[in-house]
Amino acid sequence: MTRPFIFSFTEPVNPEALRMLFEQTSWANNRSPLDIQLMLDRSYFTLGVWDEDRLIGFARVITDDRYRALIDDVVVDSAYRGRGIASQMLDKMLKRLQHVEIIMLDCATELEGFYGKFGFKPKGGSSLELRNAG
Repeated sequence: MTRPFIFSFTEPVNPEALRMLFEQTSWANNRSPLDIQLMLDRSYFTLGVWDEDRLIGFARVITDDRYRALIDDVVVDSAYRGRGIASQMLDKMLKRLQHVEIIMLDCATELEGFYGKFGFKPKGGSSLELRNAG
């Protein structure tokens, strides 16, 4: 029997554990734990995903909480990809941001289809945008 992963907006994210996740990327693989801690402290909210004590997923949001929000640094441990973790992360974050007018993110071209499932549309370059009703 597999245990459920733990998704949390409130559980503190260890900068060293996050650095290890970032090392699996091409866009954040040289961040230091000190800089990661500053980033965590200054983000509006973060979402961590754990398999017991192991951090396996992360994303963060920068926002004015009304007009604009940026989803950034979405990463899932390579050993856990393909299990729907990123989809669950996006779903949970978008629910928290449903009152924000425009949500933006940057991604590689090959990920546009994934984010398109959530309503994001290309905005030029690597930028995607989701406009909430209301």
